[in-house]
Amino acid sequence: MANQKDATSVAWDVALAKAMESSRDLKTQTALAKKSCVAQSTIGRILRREVNPTSANLERLAKALGMPLAELAAMAQDNEADKRPTERPDALDPSRRIPLISWIQAGAFAESVDNYQPGDAEAWVAQPNRRCGHKTFALRVTGESMEPDYQNGDIIYVDPDVAAEHGKDVVVRLDERNEVTFKKLVIEDERRYLRPLNRNWPTQIIDLPPDARIVGVVIGKWVDK
Repeated sequence: MANQKDATSVAWDVALAKAMESSRDLKTQTALAKKSCVAQSTIGRILRREVNPTSANLERLAKALGMPLAELAAMAQDNEADKRPTERPDALDPSRRIPLISWIQAGAFAESVDNYQPGDAEAWVAQPNRRCGHKTFALRVTGESMEPDYQNGDIIYVDPDVAAEHGKDVVVRLDERNEVTFKKLVIEDERRYLRPLNRNWPTQIIDLPPDARIVGVVIGKWVDK
């Protein structure tokens, strides 16, 4: 069993994020919290490097994810270069932060914009736990159409430089409706349409009109709690 000293010497946020991403049923904090009996708020703080996880919580999380704690620790050590910054997002250098913008700004996103300046964003958040393009921005999820993977209030990272392929979660500008939407992209033969992840959402298929523009691909999320 790892002791508290061990817990502070490895990037548990990296390990936990990758283990959740690889899991079939525990991709969300809610699902992992339910199975591990570790509070969702605690999981969120671990992922944001706001707290050093206790050995007991690490054991519960590893068991829920179906792996020994040693394997979880190895994942952190193998990905040391991908660690998130230890500082709070508002203390980071601007070159290492991502602009959190409004949905209106996302809809008006121009390919010619290379970098947001401090006054262009509503806030700045930590960069995602993976490599991303220099045009990457963040949006705060509203609504329930993309549950259970994305909850209302989650922050998603959107990278305009990632190819929009079948099965990707994308942010799309629908000029005809004058709105921006966030859904899963489905490509079947020559047909392209959007789907919500929430099976109870009333509109399950949104056909993409000719003037629809994919603003970017969602590459991850950060729950701001």
